[in-house]
Amino acid sequence: MPSGSPLPNNTNANYSFEEFLRGWCHRLDRLSAEITAAVDTKDGKASQIEDMDARLLIARALGHFEEYYEHKSRAAHLNGFALFSPNFCSSFECAFLWVAGFRPRVLLHLVSNSVHDLSAQQTQALDRLKRDTRINEKAVEDELARIQETAAAPPLIDAMREAAWLSEGQSLTTTNEQIQHLNASLEAVIANADSLRVTTGAKAAEILRPTQCLRFLVAAMRLMQRMRSTGMERDNLGGDLDRSNINIYIG
Repeated sequence: MPSGSPLPNNTNANYSFEEFLRGWCHRLDRLSAEITAAVDTKDGKASQIEDMDARLLIARALGHFEEYYEHKSRAAHLNGFALFSPNFCSSFECAFLWVAGFRPRVLLHLVSNSVHDLSAQQTQALDRLKRDTRINEKAVEDELARIQETAAAPPLIDAMREAAWLSEGQSLTTTNEQIQHLNASLEAVIANADSLRVTTGAKAAEILRPTQCLRFLVAAMRLMQRMRSTGMERDNLGGDLDRSNINIYIG
């Protein structure tokens, strides 16, 4: 795992995913700028980066995201409820959440919008991946729906609300076995959703050539940065902002 922010070894309540995320986003900004500089050229011509150099950048980017999901898994274990409406996300970001994260198919939209030199074979492979991803998304949604049906029992509603209002760094201390069971179920469905996000991105990367993969990664990083900055600005101003540069990737 990258050395930017080591994963805690215990489950103490002092752990803060929000604190980790701030540092992670700063490192993402630097990595995004580095990859963009390697891919973009001032004259608009295609980058001449060597495949070996491209693969090294890809490995660093994937390692950065691996670090994120390791820490997120930690946060889900402490309190899965809080990740469905996290207080460290803007209301704009929360509006696009799918099972405590982005919808995996967004990655495939990013490929289509950022890589314009796909071969016929690559296009066919991506189409198959889109179909498989849609099926796997439905399986995760069905799993979450079953949990929601269980949670609909009236005695659990107030306890769930209390759990959801805890900050992401606060673990559940309730002795209610049903709430503890629900949190374990949410932790599992978040893990399945994150696994689908990771495997979808990895499979898309395998289909692409190294330089194509870098363009895809830059697009993914820019989307995350744009969503975050737009959300913060929108929350600060208390009004609606132009979403035209974001909607192209969502669907």
